[in-house]
Amino acid sequence: MLSIRMRAELEGRHVSGAERLIPAEELDKAVKELIRRPKAYDKLVITVEKVKGIHVIPKALTIYSYDFKSVEEAHSFAVELLKKEGVPEELSRKAIELLKRGANPEGGNMRGAVLMDIQTGERLEPDQERGIRTVRVDWKDRKAIRRLLRERGIKKHYIDRLIDALALATKNVYCGVIAELCWSDDPDYITGYVAGPNIGYRRIKPMKEEGAPLGGRVYFVKSEAVVELIECLEGKAFLIENL
Repeated sequence: MLSIRMRAELEGRHVSGAERLIPAEELDKAVKELIRRPKAYDKLVITVEKVKGIHVIPKALTIYSYDFKSVEEAHSFAVELLKKEGVPEELSRKAIELLKRGANPEGGNMRGAVLMDIQTGERLEPDQERGIRTVRVDWKDRKAIRRLLRERGIKKHYIDRLIDALALATKNVYCGVIAELCWSDDPDYITGYVAGPNIGYRRIKPMKEEGAPLGGRVYFVKSEAVVELIECLEGKAFLIENL
């Protein structure tokens, strides 16, 4: 198996990323697909690595979808959901404000996720410019998952986003992330989500205003397990079998 990761930048800013975990014979097809993902870029990096020891997840987190009239209503709903995973309201609000202003210390977007201590709110990622990246995860049969999502009424334009985000969120839970808050840094995409083992994968719209260029991910975690968690998120490979 091969892990193929794409990262694109424009004027020094991360604008797109995606990954596939595939048999070696599908390399050419996967690379061609990934290089079409970014809308615009001045730097694109493709990383290909051999992967051993694949872990299998039988079923992804359950998907739910919600629409609200305003960002404020959506954020309040997200806070209530995160409470069900044990995240205190003040930390959920702190995470929301962090993503609104940009989680990078300089105020921009991060390539990876923030690790936030679920008890203290302290940031635990070793590099706050890079963050922690959930990688080496994919679906056992992406075509079948696409078909199932189309049958559920998901618009074709959003399916690849949903497939990738759901895979990441599912691996996060298996690795030990207690809860996750996320919305995209794509100015044209305003749907975000919260996820966790009890609440599943909850798509929420709008999590930011139209045209807003900032976004990212916050993982709520236990500080005593952070070393093993990072090793799992960035090092272990997972394939997900079904929705």
